Amino acid sequence: GSRTEVQWLQAIQSAAQRLNYTGTIVYQRGGAIHTSRVVHYFDGNISHERLQLLDGKRREYIRRATEVQCLYPDSRRVRFERRPEQERFPAIGAGAPAEILERYRLVLGDIERVANTDCRVIMLEPKDDLRYGHWLCADPQTALLLKAKMLDERSQPLEQMAFADLKIGERMDRSQLKPSWSTEGWTVEKSEPQPADVERSGWQVEPPPGFRLTSAVMRSMAEGAAGQPTMQVVYSDGLATLSVFIEPDAGNAPLSDSARTQGPVSAFARRVGDSL
Repeated sequence: GSRTEVQWLQAIQSAAQRLNYTGTIVYQRGGAIHTSRVVHYFDGNISHERLQLLDGKRREYIRRATEVQCLYPDSRRVRFERRPEQERFPAIGAGAPAEILERYRLVLGDIERVANTDCRVIMLEPKDDLRYGHWLCADPQTALLLKAKMLDERSQPLEQMAFADLKIGERMDRSQLKPSWSTEGWTVEKSEPQPADVERSGWQVEPPPGFRLTSAVMRSMAEGAAGQPTMQVVYSDGLATLSVFIEPDAGNAPLSDSARTQGPVSAFARRVGDSL
């Protein structure tokens, strides 16, 4: 039978985590195009993934649930991090479908073809002018997302991601998930952000309507003044995310407010007292 709006979003979120699939992903933003190779395996309990960047500097990411190894073979470094599972294509926002549908209208479209596979077009149209629209195309059977576009107010793509080739549900050899290089003798780095309390720190942040706090951590960032930690506060409306960074001013920040936009990413900086 046909899925309801909520069931479509639930199925897309679940498929990205619970299916076995391998494929080549093409990512385009402006004139830049990047390709990567993904192997994703679900063991019945947690998901495992290996993502190789196929152009530019050699990099590889090995994921086990939220634990990620970032391999940099040119500098012989491996970095261990924790990242949310539903952060990149073919996943969509980790919010509950009902939460997403409070801010976006879901419209089912025609059947198209991506990576030699039929897929159902699904539009997520923002109900206000604070958000971008999303054009999705999902496999009708499994609901795995095959292509996604973020659209501006003129319905022009700001960025798009798609599988160029794809195999779903095939038996998988666990060796496909192993790193491409032995990390013996490599420099090991660990990124363990510490939880932060925004209110106790004295800051008040008012996010746009419909955005709720999802995390607040202290991070060590090279650009912070004298290596002092930076507070990162993340808000989400279930689909889009908004990050607020608060750090001591290193003295090279602009005296006036500044803003810039690159593709789907908009950045705004403001000095408040001795912080940025």
